[in-house]
Amino acid sequence: MSGYREALMGELARFREAINRYIEGLKDGMDGPRDLIEASFHLVLSGGKRIRPFILVKAGEVFGVDEDATMPAAASIELLHNFTLIHDDIMDRDEFRRGVKTTHVVYGEPLAIVAGDYLFSLVFKILIDNYPSDVAARLVKLYSEASMLICKGQTMDILPEKYIFESDDYMNMVYQKTGALIEASAVAGGIVAGASDDELEHLREYGRKIGIAFQIADDILGVVGDPKVTGKPVGNDIRNGKRTLIVIVAETKMSSSEREFFRSVFGRLDASDEDIRRVVEIFERHGIFEDARRLMYKLYREAIDSLRMLPATSARDYLEYLARYIIEREK
Repeated sequence: MSGYREALMGELARFREAINRYIEGLKDGMDGPRDLIEASFHLVLSGGKRIRPFILVKAGEVFGVDEDATMPAAASIELLHNFTLIHDDIMDRDEFRRGVKTTHVVYGEPLAIVAGDYLFSLVFKILIDNYPSDVAARLVKLYSEASMLICKGQTMDILPEKYIFESDDYMNMVYQKTGALIEASAVAGGIVAGASDDELEHLREYGRKIGIAFQIADDILGVVGDPKVTGKPVGNDIRNGKRTLIVIVAETKMSSSEREFFRSVFGRLDASDEDIRRVVEIFERHGIFEDARRLMYKLYREAIDSLRMLPATSARDYLEYLARYIIEREK
C-alpha cells in the first residue's frame, strides 16, 4: 500500500469540497431566525476531517452507487456528529474547536443548545426528504439507535467513577461514544446502495472496529503526541484527568509508590512538565503504550478482514487506506 496516504489525502480533499458545497446549500435554503441558522452551521462549516461521511459515500460506491445518491445521508451523518460536538463543547466548557471559537462562546449557551437541537432535527428531515420511505425508515432507525448509544457512552464518560472500572467498561464506552456513529456511517452507505444483510454486517464490523481503534489512537496521542502536530501539550489527557484505556491499564500494573505519585499528578492542570515526564516513564516501564498499540492494530486487522469480504473496488481501497491512516495518524 505504498503511497496510500497521498492518494487518500487527495480524495479526502476532493470529497470535503463536495460535501461542504452541499452543506452550504442546505444552510442557504434554511428559513427562520438568522441567529439560529448561523449558530447551527457555525461549527460544521468551520472545517473537520469529514471521516464519517467519507466512509458512508465510499461504502455506497463499493456497491456501484455514486456520490450524488449517498450525499444526503452523508451530510446528515456529519450534521449529527456536529450536533454532538456542540453539546460536548458546552459540557466540557471548551472555548475552541478546529481553531475557531466554539458555538456557545460565539452565540451564548442557550442559543448553542437550541442550535444543536436544530441540527439533530434537520438530520432526519434530510433523510425523509431525499430517500424512498423504506430506505428512509431504515436510515432513521440506524441514526436514532446510534444517537442513543452516543448518549449512553457520554453518560459513562461524564460519570466514570460510576461506570468505568476496568478496560472492558472503557471499551464499551468508546464503542458507544465514538464507534457507534462510525459504524452507522458504514452501514448507511450500504443501506442506500441496497447491500445484503451479510454485506451490511461486514460494513458494521469494519466501522465498529476502526471507530474503537480511532479512540485508542487518540488516547495514545493525548499522552505522547507531538505538541507541534497535535496542537496540545504533552500529557494533555493526564493534566485533564481523562480516564482513558492508557490510564486504566496502567493503574493495574503500577507499584503502590508509582500509583501514589501518578494520582498526585493526574487531573492537575498545573502539573509540571517534569511530573508529566515521570508519568510517561512509568507508563513506558510497564509497556502500556505497546499494549494499546497491539490492541489498536488487532482491531485494524479485524476491520480489514471484514472489509475484504466485500467487492474489490477502488472505493474499498479508500476505506482500507482510511483505516490505516486512522492508526498511523499523528493528530
